[in-house]
Amino acid sequence: MPTTFQTRAREAFEEVLSTAEFVVEKSEIESEGNRPLTAKDAELVSLYMGPDAVDQVADHLLDAEQIHLSWHTPDHGVYGEFVFKDLRTCLSGLYMPYTDERLAPAEQLVMDEIKTLEESPGSGRLTALRVSMDMTPCRELWFYDMNQQRFELLDLNYSSYADTMLLTKGIPGWQYLYTDVRLDGGEFRHLASQLERSLDALEAVFPAHDYSVLRERMEARR
Repeated sequence: MPTTFQTRAREAFEEVLSTAEFVVEKSEIESEGNRPLTAKDAELVSLYMGPDAVDQVADHLLDAEQIHLSWHTPDHGVYGEFVFKDLRTCLSGLYMPYTDERLAPAEQLVMDEIKTLEESPGSGRLTALRVSMDMTPCRELWFYDMNQQRFELLDLNYSSYADTMLLTKGIPGWQYLYTDVRLDGGEFRHLASQLERSLDALEAVFPAHDYSVLRERMEARR
């Protein structure tokens, strides 16, 4: 039987595939079979995120190693993309192979301890889990934007990140809504405008979903 999150992810993909408003470039979600949480998996999650994290993430695991969705409106004015790894795949994977020397020294130290969880290929943006080198359990999620030279701690845990990613369908920069960054400055003017257009489109195409929290966070950062 597919995992609960695998089923929800497939439903989100079908939403995008079934609307005539979006052109789908990538829709990769199928798995080779069911991937239940094993004792070894639980040990891995417990080691890096703490023993009580196992129950908290159990209903947000995938059967697939990763899923990939990419779409856009016919005029390319609104678009979204994400490649999201299963938590177990992320935790057992490699650390980021580089550090951005433009960041502050303290941020560079954190960047040495992250593993990519989700990214939009070619965008220069990714979200990563902090996996402490000294094996201290940690659940921090960090958002890296190479273009803006930003490395921000997210006000989200793994499960809420996964939920919000499916809700937003990977629109660019939605993660900033869960940081302390203000979006009314010059450097973020274009991104803020893109987020507004994207939320307008999502609300129009998917009226059954509630985007009010995202709207509230958008207003709080102006």
